[in-house]
Amino acid sequence: MYPFVHVAAAVALYFMVTALQRPRLAGLLAAGLWAGYAVYEYYVANGTLCDAKCNIRVDLLLAWPMLGLATWFACDTPGQRSVAKKVLGAIALVIVVLLVAPLAYIALVGFPDAP
Repeated sequence: MYPFVHVAAAVALYFMVTALQRPRLAGLLAAGLWAGYAVYEYYVANGTLCDAKCNIRVDLLLAWPMLGLATWFACDTPGQRSVAKKVLGAIALVIVVLLVAPLAYIALVGFPDAP
């Protein structure tokens, strides 16, 4: 779980630096949301918010789409697409795909039977 903390902190740091260079509301919002998510993941990873038996993370159904939208709006600058923005967009796309695939499976097939 700690890799999520490191990735979220790195993305938050990127948006903070970007917001200091060119202040935009979307960049500031994305930096704050990613920083908050990094703190939240840290508390989940060390067991403060969720113990070892907590393997279903329904909370991410709200967090990941919100982070994806914030990242999209912060990176959407007309006429400019840097490498960092493309990488962040790809990360947001992977998050959405990872979120949609299990939900589509459950919707189409149903919950798997317990052994």
